[in-house]
Amino acid sequence: MRVKAVLSVLVLASAAVLVATPASADPPPTCGSTLTVDTVLRADLVCAGPGLTLAPGVDLNLKGHTLRGTAGGVGLSVASAGDATVKNGTLTGWDTALGVFGVPDLSNGPLHIEKMSLGDNDTGLNASDPDNGTFYTKDTTITGSTFTGSRDVALISAFDAVFDVSGTTFMDNQTAVAGGIATLTSSRFVRNNEAVRVGDSRATIVRSTFIDNPVAVSATWISFGDVTITDSKFTGSNIAVRSEGLQATITGSTFVGNTTAVTIGIAGAQIVSNTFRANATTLKFVEEDFSPTLVQDNTFKLNGDGLAFDVTSDSTVSVGGNDARQNTGWGIHVSGVTDLGGNTARHNGNEPQCVGVVCAP
Repeated sequence: MRVKAVLSVLVLASAAVLVATPASADPPPTCGSTLTVDTVLRADLVCAGPGLTLAPGVDLNLKGHTLRGTAGGVGLSVASAGDATVKNGTLTGWDTALGVFGVPDLSNGPLHIEKMSLGDNDTGLNASDPDNGTFYTKDTTITGSTFTGSRDVALISAFDAVFDVSGTTFMDNQTAVAGGIATLTSSRFVRNNEAVRVGDSRATIVRSTFIDNPVAVSATWISFGDVTITDSKFTGSNIAVRSEGLQATITGSTFVGNTTAVTIGIAGAQIVSNTFRANATTLKFVEEDFSPTLVQDNTFKLNGDGLAFDVTSDSTVSVGGNDARQNTGWGIHVSGVTDLGGNTARHNGNEPQCVGVVCAP
């Protein structure tokens, strides 16, 4: 009996330890809070003033919740210093949904955006301090996110910040991406007034889709930088690629049903192994003088004209290996170009099928 009593006391003591009152959890963040440790948002947060601030090196997991602004301001302000991650939630109703503030004397650190929705803001994400963005920027990686309804711009930065964007959708923004050194991979741009603006910057676009953007890619500033587009598709634009200020290299891409597929300006272009179908105009030169331009191994089918432009005899445009078929007007009608050979044109509306180059039988 005595043994049983001792055992009973030990069991009760153990149970008491197991059900002891837990240490009190950190209080949930409130509007205007500065978070100094990694934080999980436990409920939606609605703010009439500032949202939240992340100190250097702090992560925020919204856990499916929304940080909503009712009177503008900055929703989530992230330190330029430190490695930060923001994921799994929604930022809406802000002048700037996610911004950066400068931290002097500390090196800039990266920002990771994962599975976030930024919608109905003036600016979605500004990856640089608006007061001195040249010095205080965050290289930003964005995956699996959406930017919608930005009244100004969805994603912007000072010229030297790096954007690495993949699997992300930009829809119904005034401008989707502006500035920075941007790599845009496997992403969708739908009904943005201007999808990608490049000036004093660089954009690399890979396996991405552009649908019904009046201007899909715009590079009209005469400045440093370039545009590279690979394996992407453009439909329903007034101008799909407006490469009038920076050189564009476009390969393996498809242009369908655009008013003008590509305009080429002073910096020239490399247009290689693309398909142009059912566009009113395929390629249009908008400058008298421009850098060397190559138009090679493209397919032009069911457009207004296939490949038709006139350039001055001292221009350096080379044309070769293009196939123009079943276009309403001209097949290949060019002047002042270097003929690289291998062009073909058949069943186009106007005769002769080839002007300015010799087409294969």
